[in-house]
Amino acid sequence: MNKRYYYLEEGTVKGPIEQSTIGLLMRSGVLSKESLVCPESKAATSEWTPISQCSEFNRSQISRPLGIFQTLINKYKDAKQKSLNKKDFRGVLLQAVSDGKLTKEEIAEIEKKKNELGLSDKDIKGMKSEIFTAAFNVIKSDEQVTKDEEQELKSIQKYLGLADDEIQHNKRELARLRLLNEIQQGNMPTIPPVTNLVTQKSEKVYWVEPATLAEEKIVRRTYQGGSQGVSFRIMKGVSFRVGGHRGHLAGETGIVAVSNGELIITNKRVVFRGDKKSFAGKLNNILDIQLFRNGFQFSENNKSKPRMIMFKQEGNHDIIGAVLSYAINHCEDNKE
Repeated sequence: MNKRYYYLEEGTVKGPIEQSTIGLLMRSGVLSKESLVCPESKAATSEWTPISQCSEFNRSQISRPLGIFQTLINKYKDAKQKSLNKKDFRGVLLQAVSDGKLTKEEIAEIEKKKNELGLSDKDIKGMKSEIFTAAFNVIKSDEQVTKDEEQELKSIQKYLGLADDEIQHNKRELARLRLLNEIQQGNMPTIPPVTNLVTQKSEKVYWVEPATLAEEKIVRRTYQGGSQGVSFRIMKGVSFRVGGHRGHLAGETGIVAVSNGELIITNKRVVFRGDKKSFAGKLNNILDIQLFRNGFQFSENNKSKPRMIMFKQEGNHDIIGAVLSYAINHCEDNKE
């Protein structure tokens, strides 16, 4: 009869299991000869005995060949070790690119470590995009990317063997930051002629952005403050009411989209072309600008109310802000 036992693993009672299973656990390294077991008949109380001293335990189970079970155990151990090696190597890569650079010396050390851990390029393929993103995040932390920093990123991409389509999001963000840096240096982007836009003499288009014109409007009206007062009976059929007064209408305002179109910034004007409303304001009439992630508001010296532009997509607010800043600061240079 194959007896059943409980066993202790890190202080936790496990089982009951058969003798043969205990032998399997010993050969796989889960249990040792000094591991404590208790016959099921003892209900795992206090009679724990090391396997090596358990007279009831059939030790032939320990030496029996595992066959296919041993193969499975070995594969499990190898996979577990490879997972640990990959985790270790990932840490080495992240440390190497923590400054946004990858020197020849660091590459040599990385290759040495990879060989020591027995890893192939296939083993580390899944972590390559993460490593590039980590380096990119370091470089873009100041919201600027210089030509030297861009070259460093290209070197890291080349070493990791990443194609552009594997890091598309980073590439788009890199292009955006490169453009922002160029604008801040005074190198304005070249925009193709805008269809049906009547430009003034020597007017150049700097930027075009899908946008919405918004205005503050009353979105709801309520009647507030009215009271019927209190009625007192003076005599039969005659009452006198005191404290009554009429209320008044109150309006609740909100920002409402009034026209869909595009924002156009030139070296002379801020233009909005919409499906319902349009306007063109001269840069030298702008008094102040408040820039938000999803739009901006500006006041003009010849208008009583500020204008509000909302971007249809977020992500370009800093570029639009830089273009506006440059255009306003240089608009006097463009006077005819």
